Amino acid sequence: MARIIIDTDPGVDDAIAILLALACPALEVAGLTVVGGNVPQARGVRNALALLEYAGQGDVPVLRGSSRPLPGQGNGKFPYAHHFHGWSGLSRRLPKPRNRPAAGGAVDFLAAQLDAAPGQVHIAALGPLTNLARLERQRPGALSQAASIVVMGGAVDAPGNSTPYAEFNFYSDPAAAQEVLTCGVPLTLVDLAACRQVAIGREAAANLRAPGNRLGQLAAQLAQNWFRREARRERFEFYDPLALAAAIAPEVLTTRRAAVSVATAAGPEWAASRVTAPDGPVAVVERVDAARFFALLREILGWEGV
Repeated sequence: MARIIIDTDPGVDDAIAILLALACPALEVAGLTVVGGNVPQARGVRNALALLEYAGQGDVPVLRGSSRPLPGQGNGKFPYAHHFHGWSGLSRRLPKPRNRPAAGGAVDFLAAQLDAAPGQVHIAALGPLTNLARLERQRPGALSQAASIVVMGGAVDAPGNSTPYAEFNFYSDPAAAQEVLTCGVPLTLVDLAACRQVAIGREAAANLRAPGNRLGQLAAQLAQNWFRREARRERFEFYDPLALAAAIAPEVLTTRRAAVSVATAAGPEWAASRVTAPDGPVAVVERVDAARFFALLREILGWEGV
């Protein structure tokens, strides 16, 4: 069984990814480290705790991470994505969690987990990369101890979703993204171009069912309610679930090695991600096997209708 730490800013797609990980018999979720991003860090922590309690896995630790981007980024605050995820971050109300976040912080937890089991802990980074950048600043080389790292972020040679050039996670903290992608540690980058290859429409979401699978039922409701909150929404792209699926089953992706840089200078292309050289440490996704991806959702979440 593979151990995984999910670095997350729980909005709707993060929540579906977390449920996918918790339901996967091949994964042991070692912890959730929370960063601000889709929602403020405190709300993200609450959402993470609530999801774990719903899943009956309240023993999984939740660690507070960065509530602000690295110094010098924008106005010093995460932009948040309330327009996409709603003010709570989740499209379904969950009971107030009884558990509290674990003592210590995300960076110390990540360092301790990687030190204790070098080459055995996988990391799925689903939000801004501030926690990972802070880890690498405080403990240079720490990320090289991970068994694998999958990052959801960037728009490599593709249109962004925060600006014409920038994807939301990288836009939230481009300096952190630049530091992680250029630290020399191998990682897989699941960017917007990849995520746009796996989506469902409003009608398909309405028909989602997961009989007998409680986690799958909640994941389906999150997607369905996301459509209900905005009548003009016609397409839900599986950003973070695809990154999590890549950690479970790398064969869903076809990648190419490259060096990738993130623009940190002020200007219209701020936070844009670009390939700067071939054969670098970043495995950039070129193609997604959509059939395999949806088969994974059916297998693990029990989804019918996709």
